[in-house]
Amino acid sequence: MTQVLPKVQLPAQFKARIDPYWQSIAVYALTLILYIVIKAMWDTTLQTGIVNVMVTDPIVVLLGVFVLASVIALVANMWARRVIIVGDDAIAFVSRFHERTFLREEIERISIGRPRRIKVRGVLSLIKITIKGRRRALRIRPAVYENEQQLVSALLSLRPHTTAQ
Repeated sequence: MTQVLPKVQLPAQFKARIDPYWQSIAVYALTLILYIVIKAMWDTTLQTGIVNVMVTDPIVVLLGVFVLASVIALVANMWARRVIIVGDDAIAFVSRFHERTFLREEIERISIGRPRRIKVRGVLSLIKITIKGRRRALRIRPAVYENEQQLVSALLSLRPHTTAQ
C-alpha cells in the first residue's frame, strides 16, 4: 500500500510546531486546578467554613513543576523559531541562532523510516539524511513540523539521483 504525497512548490518553508506545548500546558494546568479544588473541598470543614489549600502538597508541587517546565519549553521553542527550508538544490536548517545549509551534492542518501503499524505520530516517524564527510546522519522527525506530508515530499525531491552503469 503506497501513499501519494502532494507536490510542493520549492523553496518551501516548514516551521516547527508549538501546538503540543500549548496542549500540555492546558492539560497540566487543568489537572492542577481540578486537584486543588477537589482536595480543598475534601478537606473543608463545612461547620467552620474554613478552606485549606495545601500548596506544599507533593502532587501540587509536581503538577506545578510540569506546568512550569511546559511553559519554559514553549517559550524556548517560540524564541528559537526553527524552520526547515527545502529548495531545488539545497536544504537549510534555520533558527534564530544559526543557519546550516546542505547542497544536493553533499547529500549521500535520504532514507525514510517505515510507517509504524500503530500510527503514534503522523505519517512517518523519522527521516535520516546522510551527508558526505559527516559522521552522523541528520535526523528529522516530520511530525514536529507543520505540513509533514509536504516536508516528506520536498525531502524526497532532494534525493540524489543514481545512474546505472
